[in-house]
Formats: sequence, C-alpha cells, structure tokens
Amino acid sequence: MKKRLTLLVAFAAAFMTGFAQQAPNRSFETWTNPYNPDGWIGVEILLQNLIPFPNAVFTFRDTTSFTDGATSVKVVADTIPGASTLGVIPGVVSLGTGALVGQSPQFTGIPFIYRPDSIFFDYKFTSPGVDSGGASISLTYKAAPIMAVPGRQALQTKLAPDSNWVHMAVAVAPFYLNNNYPDTMLIQFVSSTANASVMGSTLSIDNVRFGYINPPVSVTASGTTTFCTGDSVTLHAHTGTSSAFSYQWNLGGTPISGATASSYLAKAGGSYTVVIDSSGTTATSQAIVVTDTNCVSGIHDIAAANLSVYPNPANNVLNIHADLNLGGYNLAVYDLVGKNIFNQILEGSNNAVNIEKLATGTYLYRITDKANGIVSQSKFDVIK
Repeated sequence: MKKRLTLLVAFAAAFMTGFAQQAPNRSFETWTNPYNPDGWIGVEILLQNLIPFPNAVFTFRDTTSFTDGATSVKVVADTIPGASTLGVIPGVVSLGTGALVGQSPQFTGIPFIYRPDSIFFDYKFTSPGVDSGGASISLTYKAAPIMAVPGRQALQTKLAPDSNWVHMAVAVAPFYLNNNYPDTMLIQFVSSTANASVMGSTLSIDNVRFGYINPPVSVTASGTTTFCTGDSVTLHAHTGTSSAFSYQWNLGGTPISGATASSYLAKAGGSYTVVIDSSGTTATSQAIVVTDTNCVSGIHDIAAANLSVYPNPANNVLNIHADLNLGGYNLAVYDLVGKNIFNQILEGSNNAVNIEKLATGTYLYRITDKANGIVSQSKFDVIK
C-alpha cells in the first residue's frame, strides 16, 4: 500500500521530537448507530430535521479500507432520495455536536484543553469529476478563535484525489493568534469542496491524532510569586466555558487536599502544578515556583558576604559584584505584581546591568545559578 507524506507547512526540525495525542475515537472503532461514529456527528442527523430520508446516505463505516484498527469513516457527496431539487450535498463528519439553523448546518466542538502543534490523519479521495476533499480544525477559548487564519476562523486544507491512503501532517503552531490554550476543539472532514459538489465524490478518513512540542497547560499568578511569610499569591489555571473541566492542585508533586478549584491561594513556598481533567482526558501544567523569602533568609546571609547588588536606589546602571564567577547565571527583574521585566545572562564576577528603561519605582531582582537555584534575591529602587 502506497503511503505519501504531504507537508502543507514547513516544520521546524524540533517537530520530530513531538509526541502523538490521539483524538477521541481516532480510528472510528466504536459506533453509536449504523452510520455515525462515536464522538463524531454526520450531516444526516442535521438534515433529517429538515426532510426525512434513509440514514446511510452521506456517512458510512468503511471496514474494507483502513490504516489503523479495523474501521475508518467514509463520507460521500450524494442527493437526498425524493429531494433531488436540493442538489448534490457533500458528506460531512464532524467531531462534536451540531444543529440546523434555518437550512444551514452548524457544528459545535467538544471540550479540549491541549494546544497541539500539528494534526495528523490518513485519507484517500476519489471523484468522478473535478473535486477535492476538505479538512478543517478550529480551536477556541471562551468562544473566541485562537488561530489567525486569513479570512477564516479555522485552519482549512483541500485534500487532492488519491485512490491510495495518504498520510497528512498539517502544522497548526504557525497559526496561533495568542498564548491561550483552547477550551473547545472542532474537526471536520467534507467529501466535496467544489462550488457545485460532484456526485459520488468520496473521502475516507482514519487515524486522526495530534502532535505536540509545546509544554502542557500553564499556570499564571495574580501577583508576585516571592513574598514574606504571612503573605500569599493566587495561582490561576487554564479555564474555559466547559463544565466538564475539573482541577487538582499539587505542591511538590503531591496533591493538595481540597484544592480542586480553577485557582489556588498559595501561602507556602514550593513548586506548584495543576492537573486539569476534561471528560477523562488530563493535562498537567508546567510548574510555577512560589518563594517564601523567610525560607531563603540563609541565602541572603550568604549573598551579603559574597555577592552585592548596588547602588540602591539606582538610576541607569545596577552593578553586580561577587567573589565567585557568575558566568551563565541568570538575573531576572520583576515589578511588584510579579511581571517579569527582563532577564540577563551574567558574565564573570562583575556585571554592569543597564536599567535605563526602568521607570521610577520598586523592583525585585532574582539571581539563579545554572541549575535554576536561587543565589540571591531582594528589592531595589529606581529613581530617575
């Protein structure tokens, strides 16, 4: 069986380090009725609200040709028996739910909290005329698209005729509009993209899955993550409109009892993560480190003898002097709400850091070694 790799968008070399995350029922093994795969909806269900017709007209199980498992899905462009005046209608299979608005079918996606870099699937397409199949993916957060595709709200591609199975790898990452993670995903496959659909155009789809090189869901803080004992900071997980989301916060990898809301008030230092569950599919966030300055008071004592940051207050330059080689160490400067203003890799024992662009105010600096351990941290003032 011939397999042809088609790249619609150039991939970075690092893409090959990604891993596959399977879409629900990627191989169409489970079916809820004779023509509709579990988790996916065919156009028949919507059109039956408009005019009664036999179930299996546009969407079928395909048990004779597949690349994964024992079943693939097949959609066919056809006419509705007894309603030929409606013309040839493309077969459509969509992951999610749908409704008929007037005479136009509209599809709604399923809860989804990952941020894929690519989508993979296998297809074959045949047509007795000039036609092509189509595929689209749309990711939204709070009903707003998070992908910027000129003129569209979904990433769409045409599928050229090929009677053999074709392996598709479509880049998603270049089209992200912002850093949001989705709460809803909609995938659709259609048997005809011609202005006048060609009778008999047939698209088979199998093995739908995703690739990732991005880290999983992130956590944000509403304030500075470094504070004195007795203070706190609120950590926020990714949220969406789906009631299917559930949360479990962890400290140092251990679940925190009762911490099951989308936000958590952190009063102790440590490394926090959150596990988000979307209808049984889980994603674990990157860690966010909260520092209680009393826990690192010893570090300040050591820094006082071996490392100095001056002047304080400063104007245009902040000097960093140490008895040890700071080469490769990182200086991070934050404002008082915890926003990272800039980072600078240090060199040698003496560094002059340009702070001309900092406005008058109070800032926090943190110096970390090559292993990301905190060497020194404190506040400094800028006066212009």
